[in-house]
Amino acid sequence: MPNPIRISNLERHFMRGETAVYALHGVDLTIQPGEFVALVGPSGSGKSTLLNLLGGLDRPSGGELWLNGLALHSADDKQRTRHRREQLGFIFQSFNLLPKLTALENTAVPLMLNGVPKAEREARAAALLEKVGLGHRLHHYPTELSGGEQQRVAIARALIHNPALILADEPTGNLDSATGAEVMALLQQLNQEQGITLIVVTHDEEVAAYAHRIVKLRDGRVEDDRVTRWQGDKVTDDSSVTLSPPHPVTLSTPGLPFRDIIRSALGNLRRRPVRNVLTAAGVVIGIITLVAMVSFGVGVQKEVQRNFETIGLENIFVNPLFAETDEFDPFAPPEPERALTPTAVSEIAQLPGVKIVTPILDLPRGVNVTLLMADEQVIPVRITEGGEGRFSFGGTNDLLAGQSIDEGETQGIVLSNGLADTLLAPEQTYADLIGQAVALQAELPRGESQQFPSRIVGVRESFGSRTIDLGLAERAAITTWWFGQPDLLETEGYDRLIVRAENLGSVTAVIEAIDEMDFAPQSFEAILDVANQVLSLLQALLGSVGALALLVAALGVANTMLMAIYERTREIGVLKALGASRREIRLLFMVEAGLIGLIGGFVGLILGALLGRLVDYIAHWYLIEEGVTGVGLLSVIPPWLALGALAFAALIGILAGLYPAARAARLDPVSALRHE
Repeated sequence: MPNPIRISNLERHFMRGETAVYALHGVDLTIQPGEFVALVGPSGSGKSTLLNLLGGLDRPSGGELWLNGLALHSADDKQRTRHRREQLGFIFQSFNLLPKLTALENTAVPLMLNGVPKAEREARAAALLEKVGLGHRLHHYPTELSGGEQQRVAIARALIHNPALILADEPTGNLDSATGAEVMALLQQLNQEQGITLIVVTHDEEVAAYAHRIVKLRDGRVEDDRVTRWQGDKVTDDSSVTLSPPHPVTLSTPGLPFRDIIRSALGNLRRRPVRNVLTAAGVVIGIITLVAMVSFGVGVQKEVQRNFETIGLENIFVNPLFAETDEFDPFAPPEPERALTPTAVSEIAQLPGVKIVTPILDLPRGVNVTLLMADEQVIPVRITEGGEGRFSFGGTNDLLAGQSIDEGETQGIVLSNGLADTLLAPEQTYADLIGQAVALQAELPRGESQQFPSRIVGVRESFGSRTIDLGLAERAAITTWWFGQPDLLETEGYDRLIVRAENLGSVTAVIEAIDEMDFAPQSFEAILDVANQVLSLLQALLGSVGALALLVAALGVANTMLMAIYERTREIGVLKALGASRREIRLLFMVEAGLIGLIGGFVGLILGALLGRLVDYIAHWYLIEEGVTGVGLLSVIPPWLALGALAFAALIGILAGLYPAARAARLDPVSALRHE
């Protein structure tokens, strides 16, 4: 330190109610570079207050304090932080080693705060600990070290960044006399060999005798200032400790690197694993809810989109148009203005721009159908409705043999692969089933039955084990027999039609023409738009449930971080004394909170995906039992949902940590160091 320390009319008072209590009152003092000064005096004389002012941990109430050219009395927080980081080394009475760091890591903390890379700072710390006799204790934690060893680590930490000034507050206060003598001899040797300015606060006259200048304070004033012959009897020859001046510290980047903030945050989270796991569990539950619910919305929307695209957006859905009436008969279905009869089908097929018309006829409710094979084998079957074979839900309707029941007037049976497997003889393939004559037997509720001849035309992949697709001819035959109306189609008509236009450009004209025929046409593109709007709203509603759960989890994260601040108040004070800025303390706690959220989000994403697959499996099992087959994945997690869930979880954690982090950053370092 090339410039002397100059203290002029320095004052520090504290308000107790309306009364000012002076800790320092008009102190004038000059300390030359390289001096070893002992500040002595009774309790309450102002020794520790003066040390805190010299260290930039406190602000004077009046007067001037110049240290190495810096007006510390008027310096802002950033200047005082830089002063502590670059110029000072602190040695505390209670050692103040960070409990979860080894001796090596504790020693390297000042270099970490100065941005020195991990490998370099640990090499320097190891070399310095070797010089103070702790080369065999590098990886021991403070609780595994004796008091003297802990103080030696504290001295190495104070020396590691080559400071110009070392401030020691009762460095032997918690040591026995023999260990205290060793520590003081080491400090004296530092002063002699390296010319470091050393200021020691002590009550012990033997400790003060090591200094060559003793400044006595009483009631906040300098009562005595005298020079002693420190080169005399108290100099010890400790050949076990040889300290050479450390090479200058090379600062790579000013401040604490973000990678070290991440490393420190992860280490801090391991302190209270059970509490942090329980806190993260709230985030996990929120993310599970969010991911599972939104994934179902996405899956259903994708299925709807895919199926509409499969049948083609140039298709038009045509229903009968029902007249409005004031009379209501619960026992009779409403009468359409015009039925979708075969005659109407022919008229629509002849419209310009129409490529093909496919009538849809649903089987009566409650119809029980069995499949009769040529070998008299009787198999109960479920007949798919809604044109599954055309819509190909889930991409599971790939044709395995023969042909599918496609568009237009259709006839024949397409078996599901599960059903076809039961019909195959040894060494037969699906192709061997194509063309076989079969019969469908329908049974009325009162017990009457009727057989309808048909033929197997194809085999397709499906989830169902006993489902079949049935052609229009067979459907019409069963329906007319069921109702006992041979002219059913000419009077009642089909349930609906699918009209395929020649191209998308023809859709509008075809819709207008069908509308003039007193039918209710609607394009699949319009239906798809409405469906997407409904499903998007559904996704938002489902996602809001998960978001609400995450907001509740945020309260748990905030509470955990507040508890961490209370438990680590002294550590925060130590970090500030060693040169950590408010911003770095704030960032450290925000990163910890963000990591709780991110870890919870990652676990929640995995569990949410597994939950979605489980519910998806149960839903498919239920649908198959109900005869609805070919449905694809209902739980789909796209990349944007996965990344968004992780980002949202981390954001929730960071937001929850804002207040605790700001509170930690505002802690007064002097008060924090006194915290028990």
